Amino acid sequence: MLLYNTLGRKKEEFIPVRPGKAIMYVCGITAYDFCHIGHARSAVFFDVLARRLRHLGYDLTFVRNFTDVDDKIIARANNEGRDWREVANTHIAAFHEDMDRLKVLRADFEPRATEYIPRIQEICSELVAGGKAYATPSGDVYFRVRAWPQYGRLSGRSLDELVAGARVAPGEEKEDPLDFALWKAAKHDEPFWESPWGRGRPGWHIECSAMSAPWLPLDIHGGGQDLIFPHHENEIAQSEAAGNAALANYWIHNGFVQTNAEKMSKSLGNFTTIRAILKNYLPETLRFFLLSKHYRSPVDFTRQGMDEAEKALKRVYSALQEAGCALGRGKWKNVDLPEDMRREWKILPEAFDAALDDDINTAQALGQIFSQARLVNRLLEDKNLRGGEGGRKMLLEFAERALNWERQLGLFGAAPAAFLEELRDIRAKRKNLDRGRVADLLKRREIARAGKNFAESDELRNRLAEVGVTVRDTREGQIWDLE
Repeated sequence: MLLYNTLGRKKEEFIPVRPGKAIMYVCGITAYDFCHIGHARSAVFFDVLARRLRHLGYDLTFVRNFTDVDDKIIARANNEGRDWREVANTHIAAFHEDMDRLKVLRADFEPRATEYIPRIQEICSELVAGGKAYATPSGDVYFRVRAWPQYGRLSGRSLDELVAGARVAPGEEKEDPLDFALWKAAKHDEPFWESPWGRGRPGWHIECSAMSAPWLPLDIHGGGQDLIFPHHENEIAQSEAAGNAALANYWIHNGFVQTNAEKMSKSLGNFTTIRAILKNYLPETLRFFLLSKHYRSPVDFTRQGMDEAEKALKRVYSALQEAGCALGRGKWKNVDLPEDMRREWKILPEAFDAALDDDINTAQALGQIFSQARLVNRLLEDKNLRGGEGGRKMLLEFAERALNWERQLGLFGAAPAAFLEELRDIRAKRKNLDRGRVADLLKRREIARAGKNFAESDELRNRLAEVGVTVRDTREGQIWDLE
C-alpha cells in the first residue's frame, strides 16, 4: 500500500516498524464546541485508513486524543458560567454521538490531555535540562526553536520565513519570537496544576507529545492539513529533542473542506456543524460526499454536492434492491454471461482494491462500485441474462461485495429497502411533504389497481405527481419516489 508522506512529499510504500503491526495516532478535537464538517472529513478518512489496514491483515492500534483543557474551553466555560470540565465532557460526548451516526469506528485508545499532566511536566523538565527549553520568571516554559536545527522539516518552512511573520505578544517573556509555549503559567480563575515552575497548565503542542509517548515510534501520525504547521512541526521538535529518535514514520494529512472555495473554519464563521447537516440529509449521504473526493484534495461543501451524493447512493442501493428482488424470483436457466461482461465483472474488485492501495483513493474506489452497479442494471434489463445461472451468480456476488464495501468504506451496508425508505423520508422532510396524504393516496391507488379500476389509478398517479411523487409499478408492488 502506498501512502503520501507529508514529510517526504511523495507516496511511499507502507512498511510498519513492527512486522504485522501498525500504530496510528490521529489528532482529535479541542472539546469546546460541536463538530463541523471539517472534523467529519478527517474522522471519516482516518476511519477508512484504519479499516483498510485491518483488512490487509495488520494488527492496528488506533489512538485518537482529545484536548480537554485549552483557552477556548476555558473561555466558553467562563462565558456560560459552567465548569471547564463540564464543557469538555459535553463536547466529547457530542463528538461520539456525531461520529457514531457517521459510522466512524471508535479508536482503540482515546487519551485526554488532563490525564497526562505528569508526563507533560517530565518532557518539559527534560527539555529544560537539555537546554532545548527555558522557564521564565512568570512560570511559562518555552521551547527554543533555534536550538533544534531540523525545525521546519515537516512544513518546509525556513527560519527566515518564520521570523518575518513572528511576533511577541505584550507580557510574553520569550527569548525569541519563534519560541513556543510548552507550559503556561495559570491566570486568575483558570484551571491549574502544580509544577516545578509554579501553578500552570500545558500548552497545546506538548499535549500530543505526551499522549503519543506510550506508543512510540508511531507508524502513522495524522490530522487535518491545518495541523502541519505549527502543531505537528512543534510536536516533532519537542518529542525528538526530548530524546525520541523518530516521532512517526508517515505523516498523513487530509485536505480542507471549503465553502465557496474558502477554507471552512470556526474562526472564519463559515462552518456548518454535522448536526445541522444531518437535519436534512442521511448520515451515509454525508459520509459518501466526503469520500467522493481524494482525501488530500479540497472539497467544496454545497447543497448541490450533497444532492448529487444522495442520488449516487440511491443508484447503488436501488441496484442492490432490484438484485435482491430478482434473486427472490428464482427459476434459473442454463445461460451464462457474455464474455466481456464476465471479464469486466471479475476485474472490478481488483480495481477497487488497487484504488485503496494507491494512497486510499476513495474517489476511484467508488468509481469501481458504480461500474459494478452499471453491470448489474445491464443484467437486470436483459430478461434472458437475469434469468440465467450466470446472472444469479453475479447478483449473489453483488450482495457479497456490498458487505465488503461496508467493511472497508462504511458505505452500502444497510438493507436496501430500509435505506431507500429512509431516503424518501428525509427528502419528504426537506420538501415539507405531507407523508400522511401521500400514504393515503398510495393506498387508494393500490386498492384501485387491485380492483382493475385503472382510470382511478391513473387519476391518483396524477395527484401524486402534483406533489412531486412518482410511482413505479413492479411485480413486488408500487414503489414511490420523489422527483
